[in-house]
Amino acid sequence: LKLPHLCTQAATGHLCRTEMAAAGGEATAGETSGDAAPKKPGRKNSKEVGEIIDELALETKRTTLLDRIESQLKERQQVSRMLVGFNCADDKKVQKALDQEFQNWRQQPSNDAVSGVLIFASVVGLHLLEGPTELIFKALELMHTLSAEAKEGEDATATEKSDALLSGIRILHFTELHGVRVARSWTSMSHPGKAVGGAQTQMEDANCHELVFAAYKKLLVLCLKVAKLLDPDEDVDTASLQKNYKKAADDLPSMDEVLILLGKTSFDYFFSYAEFKKVFIAPFQLVLHSELLWPMAPALSY
Repeated sequence: LKLPHLCTQAATGHLCRTEMAAAGGEATAGETSGDAAPKKPGRKNSKEVGEIIDELALETKRTTLLDRIESQLKERQQVSRMLVGFNCADDKKVQKALDQEFQNWRQQPSNDAVSGVLIFASVVGLHLLEGPTELIFKALELMHTLSAEAKEGEDATATEKSDALLSGIRILHFTELHGVRVARSWTSMSHPGKAVGGAQTQMEDANCHELVFAAYKKLLVLCLKVAKLLDPDEDVDTASLQKNYKKAADDLPSMDEVLILLGKTSFDYFFSYAEFKKVFIAPFQLVLHSELLWPMAPALSY
């Protein structure tokens, strides 16, 4: 008698599931299959999760001072400059002979890359050299071979001290890696001014660099003005150079300034040729402190 009732309940349950499916409802996994495992929650899409980026952890190219210097020097021709002072006789023959020595030296292959101006100021002189570093060193060596100091070192039977054209070489200023050449060529000239005297500035340890740079700056301005007076499309000869330097002679350091730079006390503040060669030209020997400490010295034995 109870069987019809069971069938009625089963039919009723089937109808309920059918109605739920028709109404848009879904049966759970437990309702459809009691033996199936429960469904695990799915992994969310990575695009939906905001990714956190640490800017400090990223490897980025940073600009350094060396990079800036390299960009300024890359694919550019650099020149060095040197300002040399010396003593010489106030004699036209000596000045002409010194000029001729440098003219002959510049006629050698590749030596014409050195430009500048040689200024005779009474019993002293200033020589501004500009060009590749190695050629400037060779020009300085040429000046040394013409000096009395070099003649004293040679055999007295081979040369005489009277052959010296200059003496007391002092390197006042030396600088490298310049991208602008101020002098078109090389020539010499005599300073048109005269020493006024009066209250002069005394060279001291505190102001020697200022006096040198003031004279060096005036020579650069002088060379730039002469370069503007020359035709950039024509070859420069010695006569036109000397003519234009005389026109712009007002920009020269005064005679008093030159005499202060190259006075007797200047030997105490500037390199001589031997000192400059030892520091900048001659090969140097580097000895580390570790090499002095190891291997250890043997124990003393009595």
